[in-house]
Amino acid sequence: MNSQKDNRIYWCDKCHVPVIGIRCLACNNETRDISAGNFKPVFLSEIEYINKKFGEIIPFHLKEMELWVNTATNVYFAGGKPVFKLHGFHKNIQDVTCKIIADTIEKIPERTANEIIKTIELANNQYLNRLEYETECFIRNISEKYKNRIKLVSFSGGKDSTVISHLVMNAFGLSNVIHIFSDTSLEFPDTYEYIKFFRNEHPLTPFVTCNSPLDFFETAKNIGVPSRILRWCCTTHKTNPLSKVVNAISPQRGVLTFDGVRKNESARRSKYEKITIKHKIGREILVSPLLEWSDIEIWIYILSRQLSFNNSYNKGFRRVGCLYCPFNSNWSEVMIQHHYPEKHHNWSSFLYDYAQQTNHPNPDHFVKAGWRTRAGGRGLDNYKTVLESYPCQLSEDAFSYQIISGESQNVKIFLRPFGKQIYIYQNKHSEAFFIHDYSTNKILASVEVDYADNSVRIAYLAESNKWLLRKRIEKQLKKLQSCIGCGACSAKCPTEANRLGDLFEIDGNLCVGCLKCVSHVCPVFDSLKLRMGNIIDGKI
Repeated sequence: MNSQKDNRIYWCDKCHVPVIGIRCLACNNETRDISAGNFKPVFLSEIEYINKKFGEIIPFHLKEMELWVNTATNVYFAGGKPVFKLHGFHKNIQDVTCKIIADTIEKIPERTANEIIKTIELANNQYLNRLEYETECFIRNISEKYKNRIKLVSFSGGKDSTVISHLVMNAFGLSNVIHIFSDTSLEFPDTYEYIKFFRNEHPLTPFVTCNSPLDFFETAKNIGVPSRILRWCCTTHKTNPLSKVVNAISPQRGVLTFDGVRKNESARRSKYEKITIKHKIGREILVSPLLEWSDIEIWIYILSRQLSFNNSYNKGFRRVGCLYCPFNSNWSEVMIQHHYPEKHHNWSSFLYDYAQQTNHPNPDHFVKAGWRTRAGGRGLDNYKTVLESYPCQLSEDAFSYQIISGESQNVKIFLRPFGKQIYIYQNKHSEAFFIHDYSTNKILASVEVDYADNSVRIAYLAESNKWLLRKRIEKQLKKLQSCIGCGACSAKCPTEANRLGDLFEIDGNLCVGCLKCVSHVCPVFDSLKLRMGNIIDGKI
């Protein structure tokens, strides 16, 4: 029994169903290799959209799951043969065209949708059983290895998280595995409906929803719209809220989180590992049991196991995520414009206003494509990313800094990761303190802060690596100037010393000086700063 792991799509001409191996297990016939890439069943809503758009090109006798689409090429298959292709997505929805590949479509024996699903299950039964067995064994083995950690399922509402949820609960024989949904406030409307349905369908499954206190549109207005280069939204609206929940669930032992990430979802994810220990969230070990699964395996598993899934897929979406994700495919944009015209209009209007406010030379192009490749903070408050510094005439190891945004009273907070602070003096006008290394207790620097004129003078006194220390401290001062309280620093902290309440705070009693909150890339600073180069297609 050979199942496919070469990302090929196979078809049984006798049973008229896709198969994930070179032999159909329903009729024992050899299957036909029909394509590479990812396959998705086409449901009624998408069939109706295509027929309305292009004039009844799909014969009425074709039912759901008798038409499949290669999501990489937008080629549609019936009877395991290509019949038409949609293209022209790079322009807009009005310019999408259809190229007919086959003039006639082979008549398929009359079957109900349930009969088709049953045939798919029989044709793939042993392949699915092996996939299921191997994945559940992996889940149990990794859970035993990290048995002291609390088990979680990261649940996005997409098809992959549906499958991983099912497999994890099956593997443990338990329904009380905690599920976490990170609500970005930008999910598809059907995702919210599916979350409600899932919770009702699994009443014994603990379900936690987390979200960011930051308003997405206000944040985008202040630090720039997210792009494929500057994806601050994933940090501020997913990772950071998730980190807070993880820390609250298991502040001591940490968690073992199972997610539905797969390699062939994108080029970026093709480099992911099944187990990630040094993850974005300090106390989390991330496990991706579906990493090697293909789209066709996911869909055949969902259909065969009769799992409920997000209605967005019925509407024609190939992937489910955020409405305004810069990585959305052109097809997703077509579907959003078709199914959610008001939301599409609101986002386009926001982008146009943003382009005008930032003096973009071509607002129309920015709305259509340029925002996705924004690479700098042109037109934004990028002065916050510039730290004014002056060398001290009395010592080559001392520098004066002018804080041009933010409160100078917070300098001490942003410098706490470097060491224990021993005060020389502190009053309502100014303060001065030494920074002592957490491990050796040696003096690293002396700091003087003048509240009145927002100035800081720092003498670097470390015995070695003074240049590195200075660069790290200056990085923290830049963060102080641009900080909006997004929580990215808090997410990196392994001891919960760096926390975010109403104000940014670092607890000196809990901080161990690991500098993880210092070394990470600040998404706000990164989004605001100017980059060198010419303005091309929204880039700076």
